[in-house]
Amino acid sequence: MVEDKELKRGLNLPMAIFIIVGMVIGASIWVNPAAYLSRTGPAMFLAYLIAVIPAIFVAYISAYLGSAFPVAGGSYVISSRILGGFGGFMAVWLIILAVGSTLAYLATTFGVFLADAFLIPAEMEMIFVIVIGLLVLVAFYFLNWIKIEFSGLVELIITLLGDILVMVIFIVAAIPVFNPSNFTNFFPLGLSPVLFAALVFFFSYVGFTLILDVAGEVKNPRKNIPRALFISFILLITLYTLQALMVAGIQPWNAPVGTVIEIILTGSLLPQGMVVFMAILIAIAIASTIHPSYMAYSRDILMISREFLFPKRFSKVHEKQKTPIHALTLLLVVGMIFLITFIPLLTALDSSITIEIAAALLSAIVGVVVLIIQIPLCIGAIIFKKKFPEWHENAGFKPSPTSLKIIGSLGAIFSLLFLLLLFTDPDAGAIIAIIVFPFTGIGAIVYWIRKGTLQKRGINIKEIMRKLPESVSHDEGMPSKLEKLAKDKEKS
Repeated sequence: MVEDKELKRGLNLPMAIFIIVGMVIGASIWVNPAAYLSRTGPAMFLAYLIAVIPAIFVAYISAYLGSAFPVAGGSYVISSRILGGFGGFMAVWLIILAVGSTLAYLATTFGVFLADAFLIPAEMEMIFVIVIGLLVLVAFYFLNWIKIEFSGLVELIITLLGDILVMVIFIVAAIPVFNPSNFTNFFPLGLSPVLFAALVFFFSYVGFTLILDVAGEVKNPRKNIPRALFISFILLITLYTLQALMVAGIQPWNAPVGTVIEIILTGSLLPQGMVVFMAILIAIAIASTIHPSYMAYSRDILMISREFLFPKRFSKVHEKQKTPIHALTLLLVVGMIFLITFIPLLTALDSSITIEIAAALLSAIVGVVVLIIQIPLCIGAIIFKKKFPEWHENAGFKPSPTSLKIIGSLGAIFSLLFLLLLFTDPDAGAIIAIIVFPFTGIGAIVYWIRKGTLQKRGINIKEIMRKLPESVSHDEGMPSKLEKLAKDKEKS
């Protein structure tokens, strides 16, 4: 039995859909539509339709690579086969930074929301946020210990309740008070603010590549991965656009409001009892992204450890639960470190930086890493057929070479463009320079030390990168053509 078989294919199509949806929908949908309404005017909802354009390329590429290459830790495997050992190592090194930042950001946002809901005094807010944040990180860490079938079912439930149900309730509740006259002056500030908002809203669609990292645990991946991406993509566009449209329809653009949550909690949109219920659902929605962050990216650590670039202990899978406990523990520790150091430090250094702003700055780190990793994935899709013709033929979603060149090129270009645009924000640019650049430099040093250690042990990284992981297989219990050929060769 090859090692990766220990990661059971337990995710069916609905689970795969809601893992993607749960990962993509974050706290931003409860902030951005209201926050940007006064900056764009009622046409703000169009920004979500514009922002989805770059995401189309990434989802398209993910559908192709995921169905052709259904292996756990796909972000690492594909990056390493395109960029070599150094590229694969740096991809996972940066993923650890991004996931740690994501966990701290989401845990902080969750704590702040509960602090507001329970009217925690300002002088106690930081302690409350950190304690609640640590508790929620530990809770979802242990949840990810459980078998993937149960873990996937939990994500399906909390995404339905926390993300989708709460948005549907808001949209339906807004219909009776929807005011068409709010749209009389459609572009009061011109078109350019709407286009700028689309740059910000793009990050509301980040997360489609997650399916590559759990592809090794999806049932019938050749069919279910493209289907999951297509269904989740349509669902997300619909929910985002409708929610933004309703915000513009019930809130005059020249009457600024901070968040959609504020509209719900302070307005007469819902009965008081329903407001409390909505507050609980929104808290679940914020926390729901924590779960798939652990689930997906621990698999990259698992795979890179099996190819010796990370310590071997991280390649171990729990004997009964079949989950990568040590890889999950690494992500938990990094997330906790960011939570207890980064948030208090930023707020202490500058009195104008609130806890919410400190958490938002962490999301800039996530955006940078996601965009960096998307570039080799898009390039990889272009050359995949030539480099791995066997796996291209086995793909469940097999675009033409011409469309792959076009989509892959556009995906890489848009990712690079958005990456550069992040540096135009003074705060985000500073955080990137202070954290991402040094962390990347340390990673490069660690890689060369690790490479030297492996060479002394007689392990050649270049040789490892020339072939696919032996754990790759298309269907549980069914050997691929490569495996059949290998077995026939052994018999002869």
